[in-house]
Amino acid sequence: MYERFSQSIRDDISYMQQDILDIEDYYAVNSEIHKVLIADKASFEGDDLFWYSNTPISFQQDMLAIKSHVKTLILYPENGLDPYYQSRDASVHNTSLNKIRKLPIYEKALQAKGDVIWEKVHSGNSGLYLKNTKDKVVACRMLYDLSKKDKIGFLVLGVDVLNYSEICKKLLQNKNEGIAVITGSGEIFTEVGKVDETLLSEIVKKKYLDESCVDRPKFIIRNENYIFISKCKDTDVGVCYMLPVKNVRSKMREGLILPIALVVVLLIGSGPFSLLISKALSRPTKQLYDSMEQFSNGDFNTYITVESEDEIGRLSVSFNRMVKDIRELINTNYVMELKERESELNALQAQINPHFLYNVLDSLYWQAEEEQNEKIADNILALSTLFRLVLSQGNSEIPVKKEVELIGCYLHIQKMRFSKRLSYEIQVEESIGNYMIGKLTLQPFVENAVVHGLEFIDRGGSVSIVGRKEDDFLVFTISDNGVGMEQNEADEILYGKVDDTKNNEHVGGYAIRNVRERLKLRYGADFKLEIISRPQEGTIVSIRIPIVTE
Repeated sequence: MYERFSQSIRDDISYMQQDILDIEDYYAVNSEIHKVLIADKASFEGDDLFWYSNTPISFQQDMLAIKSHVKTLILYPENGLDPYYQSRDASVHNTSLNKIRKLPIYEKALQAKGDVIWEKVHSGNSGLYLKNTKDKVVACRMLYDLSKKDKIGFLVLGVDVLNYSEICKKLLQNKNEGIAVITGSGEIFTEVGKVDETLLSEIVKKKYLDESCVDRPKFIIRNENYIFISKCKDTDVGVCYMLPVKNVRSKMREGLILPIALVVVLLIGSGPFSLLISKALSRPTKQLYDSMEQFSNGDFNTYITVESEDEIGRLSVSFNRMVKDIRELINTNYVMELKERESELNALQAQINPHFLYNVLDSLYWQAEEEQNEKIADNILALSTLFRLVLSQGNSEIPVKKEVELIGCYLHIQKMRFSKRLSYEIQVEESIGNYMIGKLTLQPFVENAVVHGLEFIDRGGSVSIVGRKEDDFLVFTISDNGVGMEQNEADEILYGKVDDTKNNEHVGGYAIRNVRERLKLRYGADFKLEIISRPQEGTIVSIRIPIVTE
C-alpha cells in the first residue's frame, strides 16, 4: 500500500516536471525564438516590444496562465538583448547576464550541455532574483543553435515549492509519517510530516536514490522505520516516504479482522445448506473432478458425457470445449514459439541497426564540420535527423511538428539529388504543431510527389505541403506539378487495385494503401483521403483527420 503511495507521489511530481520540460523544449526548438536569440542586437534597437512582435511569446503567456504551478519564466539571450521575463508572484529577476554567468547554477547548466538541471532557490534575494517572494524549484537549461556548438540563451522556469508540498500532503497517511522530495545530490526540495533527518542523511550519503528506484520503489528498513524511495524517470528528483513499522502492523491487523469475521459467519450459516447441495451434485461433480484429474496428469483426450443442463452440465460442456481448444493450441504452440523468437530477433536487429547508423552519421557530420564542408555536413545532419524521427523511440503517433520536421529533412536530402530541378515549400500552421498524427502519414505522399511526380520531367518541379486547422479537424494538402496520371490510375493506387509487383511508373501504391488502412483503423469513417491528378499537370493529395491531443 505504501509502495503505491510512494509511486503516486512520484508520478504526480513527474507529471508536473514533465510539463516544465515540455515548455522548455518549446523554447529550445521554436524557430522564431531562435531567430531573435541569434540576431544582431542592433537590428532591434528602438523596438522595446521585439519579443512580442517577432516571437509567439504572447501565445506562451496564455498557455502559462493555465499552469498555476509555473511562477516565473526568464529567458536570457546571449547576444546582448534584454531578457524576457514573466512573473506571477511579484518576484523580480536579475537583468544582468554578466552577473548570472558568475552563478554556480549557470555553470551547471553549461556543463549539462542542453539538459535541464533542477535546483532549489530560497525566498529573498538571490543570484537569479533581486527579489524572490517564495521558495522555488527552478529548472535551468542552456539553449544552443542548430549545430549545438554555440550557446544562444539561458532559460529559467520557477515552480513554487508549495506545489511539491501539496502533492505530498494529499497522500500522507498519518502525522507520525513523513515525506521528503530530494535530488540525487542530496538537495531537499520540501519536507512534509515527520521526517527523520538522520535517516534522510543516510539515504543521501549512501546514494539510495539511483536508477533502480525508477520502475519500482526501493524498500529499506532502518531504526524501526519502513522507507520507500522512488525516483522520477526523466529527472534526478526522487521521493522518500518514511513511516514507523508499527503503522504497517496496525493496518494489517485492521485489515484482517473483518475478513476473518465474515468467513466465520459464512461457515456457520452455510454448513447445513452446503451439505444438502453437495449430495445433490456429488455424482456429476465427481465425474467432472475425475476428468480434471486426468487432464492435470497429461490426458488431453479426456471427455465428459453431459447428462444434464444445469450449472454442472454447462460447466462440463465448457470443460470439453476447453480441452479441445488446449489440444489444438498445443499442436500449434511450437510454430508460434518459433515465430515469437524470430520476431524478438528482428526487433533486436531493428534496435541495433538504426543506432549504429546514427553513430556513423554523427561521425561523418563532425568530420565534415572539421573539414569546413558545410554543405555535406548539412546533408548528413538532415539524413541523421530523418532516421531519428522515423524511429521516434518506437512511438506510432507523433506530434504534427515532428512529422513536418521529418518531411523537411527528406526534402532537404532530395534537394541535394535534384539540385535546381526541385523546389518546395512547407506552410503548416504553428498552432497545430502539438496535435498528434500517425507517424509517416504525410511523408509517403511527399516521397511519391518527388520520386514519381518530378523525377521524369525536364522542367523545374515543385512540391507544396500545406497544413491547417478546420473546426475539429486537421487538413493537409500535398501538391506537385509533376507528370501526373489519369484519375482512374490515382483511384486504383488509393483503393488497392493496382498490382505492386509490376514494374510501372506508379509503383508506390503499397505505401499509400498502408497509410489509408492505418487511418481507417485509427479513425474509422471519420477521415477523408483523396487524390486528384491530371496528366502533365500534377497531383494533389488531400487528407482530413480529427484532431487528437497528446
